Amino acid sequence: MELVRLTPAAYHTNDSYWRLFKVADGSVYILVECEASFLGYQSMIKLNAEEMRDYHGLGWLSIQHLANRINYFVSDYSGRRITGSLLEEANQVSARQ
Repeated sequence: MELVRLTPAAYHTNDSYWRLFKVADGSVYILVECEASFLGYQSMIKLNAEEMRDYHGLGWLSIQHLANRINYFVSDYSGRRITGSLLEEANQVSARQ
């Protein structure tokens, strides 16, 4: 048996590419600045029950993990993508910060 030591890549612990939003009804949304080899784009989803449980239990770590998953496995989340006025509002709130 061999002990495996992992070194985190800087982009795995960089939280500057995602924002978390909470709306009046208690729903939580994450907006991720995703990247492909030739372009950048945004992906925003509403956290589901499992993701909310992880968020309440693990905090930043769970959201960082989710943001990385959304960036790397975007097709897994494509059916949940938020567009339109809610996305625009999130961008406006982000711009004011």
